[in-house]
Amino acid sequence: MLSDTLEKVQHLFRPGFEKVYIVSFEDCSMIPELEATPLLKCGKWYVSTGKEWICHSDLGLSAFEWEFLQSLDVEIRETIHFEVNYLPFQ
Repeated sequence: MLSDTLEKVQHLFRPGFEKVYIVSFEDCSMIPELEATPLLKCGKWYVSTGKEWICHSDLGLSAFEWEFLQSLDVEIRETIHFEVNYLPFQ
């Protein structure tokens, strides 16, 4: 019941927000560099340093994940986590 109400409230506010993907490298032994890599084409990067990156993309989450992971070494692919969130437009 509470989750249904929360979903309805979030749906009302989403038009004023931009959907972003958060890429977490918390469990990774190495963090890739964004500069001059195919990762640049995944979307508009707001944060691309540190253990948590934020990107807006026109791709759906599964397509974004696939595109992102194809650019990385196999050994770190399974340690990366993705989630969806919303940022307010400025």
